[in-house]
Parts: sequence; C-alpha cells; structure tokens
Amino acid sequence: MKLFSALLAVLALSFSIHAHALTDDDSLEFVNAITEGDIKVVKKFVEVDPANANYKSFAWSSIQMAANRGQIEVAKYLISKGADLNYVHPLSHNTAFHLAVFNGYKELATLLAKSGADVNKKLKANVSLLRPFQDVNNTDMIGFLTGLGVKDDGCKAVKCFDEPD
Repeated sequence: MKLFSALLAVLALSFSIHAHALTDDDSLEFVNAITEGDIKVVKKFVEVDPANANYKSFAWSSIQMAANRGQIEVAKYLISKGADLNYVHPLSHNTAFHLAVFNGYKELATLLAKSGADVNKKLKANVSLLRPFQDVNNTDMIGFLTGLGVKDDGCKAVKCFDEPD
C-alpha cells in the first residue's frame, strides 16, 4: 500500500510540474512574440505561468531574447515579472545587458542597468565589457558604459582567450 501511495504521489507531482510546460508550438509562438515585441502574447504566456518570465529557448532567456532584438516594452514587462537580469548564457557568456550593449540599444541597456543588472559581469575569458569597444576605439560606447558603472578590469593581455573560462 505504501508503494502504491508513493507512486500515486510521484505521478501527481509529475503532472503538476509539467502542467504549464510549453508545447513546441507554444514555445515558437512565445519566442516570436518576445523577439517581435508582441507584448499581448508575451503577457498571455507569463500570466499562465510566471516562470515563463525566465523561459529558455536554446539556453537564451526571455530577457536575453528581448534585449537582443531591442524590445524594450517586452523587457520592461519581463523585469516587472522577475526576469533574471544576470543570467549568463552557457556558451556565449553574454547577459541581457551585454546583448543590449553589443546591439547598440542604449535605452534598453540603461533600463537593465537601473533595474539591477550586473554591468560588470565579464565576457568570455574574464574580459571586461569595455574591451571590445576599446579595441575599436569606440569612445562613445566607452563613455556610455563607464557612465553606467562598467569597470575597466578583467584580462588586459593581448590574447585573453587562451585562458580557461
């Protein structure tokens, strides 16, 4: 009887865990809504399951997808719903803040910084976010980033990428 009760409990828990999981079609609709700025659809998915504010597709978080496409209204909404602003993509080592900066979305980068994003998260090989802009002498972006508190630290070597992550 105890075994039956335990199996029944595990079964009930597995249904509740997967009750709000997105189907493939839902995932595609949600990701497209994030990247295209369809706030109505984004809200629909997050209201059904608040965990979708941190949904990941190919290890990209919802806020990263919005930041990469400059979708500031979507980003504001996801931030209000608890999106993890400091999530680091496991391969690219980028955060939503990095993506907004690299794509030139200064207003979005400012929003992320003021909302609590760690502006000093390092890129791959412990490189400061300032480094790519210093390498091409982009003084406008360097000034913008230092104004947000980005520090000029991390690897200073000519070739930082030989170091392990």
